[in-house]
Amino acid sequence: MKGQPGNRAEAPGRLALVQSFVNSVNVEFGPDEFATAEGFRRWLARNELVSRSVEPEELDRTDAIALREAMRALLRENNDAPADPRARRTVRHIARNCPMVVRFAGETGDPELGPAQPDVRGALGTVLAHMMGAVHDGSWQRLKACQEHRCAWAFYDRSRNRASRWCSMSVCGARAKMRVYRQARRAEAGS
Repeated sequence: MKGQPGNRAEAPGRLALVQSFVNSVNVEFGPDEFATAEGFRRWLARNELVSRSVEPEELDRTDAIALREAMRALLRENNDAPADPRARRTVRHIARNCPMVVRFAGETGDPELGPAQPDVRGALGTVLAHMMGAVHDGSWQRLKACQEHRCAWAFYDRSRNRASRWCSMSVCGARAKMRVYRQARRAEAGS
């Protein structure tokens, strides 16, 4: 899917990379950019995380998928889902193999975190570092997974009260409201 549902703007700054990572699969309709090593490599290169010569191994690809789905579970938590201990364990497990180091931009630049190696593990570490940066700047809680179980698209909630539940009110919100309406009608018919 190109663009964001409901004409939403993508997440700001570096959090856009995290959003792109989680949205590398359209859960409802496909495709999954990480379904093949070549698709995963293209995603990494398009996001300038590795050079075009890097060839991801199968373990890198499967770890990327596991990390993506664990991050999606964390985004569900940002949308009032219960805590997911398994997602936390997955993130911790993968992060162990994605070392980051302090770097300086040029001779007089500010310090920043960067991957220890310019490989796939460094790319996954960069995604995790951007997630942590968002936690620290307060924007992480606004990145959510759509509450519509068939969708789960990551969207950035710009509402004043941070109460958005669906990526698109006209699609996923309408589905949820129609489901509630039908359940109420069935309950009335059964009484």
